[in-house]
Amino acid sequence: MLTEWINESNIRLINRAENWHNVVELAVQPLIDQGAVEDRYLQAIFAMHEQIGPYYVLGEGIAMPHARPEEGVIRTALSLVIVTEGVEFGSEDNDPVYIIFALSAVDSNSHIDMIASLSRFFCDEGAVEKLRSVTDKQQALRIISQY
Repeated sequence: MLTEWINESNIRLINRAENWHNVVELAVQPLIDQGAVEDRYLQAIFAMHEQIGPYYVLGEGIAMPHARPEEGVIRTALSLVIVTEGVEFGSEDNDPVYIIFALSAVDSNSHIDMIASLSRFFCDEGAVEKLRSVTDKQQALRIISQY
């Protein structure tokens, strides 16, 4: 269940963002604050985005910024940013993005349950719309507790 990973301390609700850079930073900051990743993890995401584009925009309106475990991951963690007005990531098919889950994983196996829960969320066509329209963190937690 996603609420095993997401709580009030690692959810951010914002109306708009200046750019994708700001949103990714906002999403990764709770992981840094919780000691789940080193500062360099954020720079690794930025560097990879510059190299190959928005590889972590996974579907219409949804992004999951992440980098490799060796790029500064200390432990597996997840955070959530909801941008009401959306933000452009440069993904032709999936912009604007409204829901951003920042992920850190220590290896490719330890976060299987989390990925399964996220997959159920991503496959629910109404989930992005529901989450996009929340007005407080409690509403967001109620919605993601279904996955």
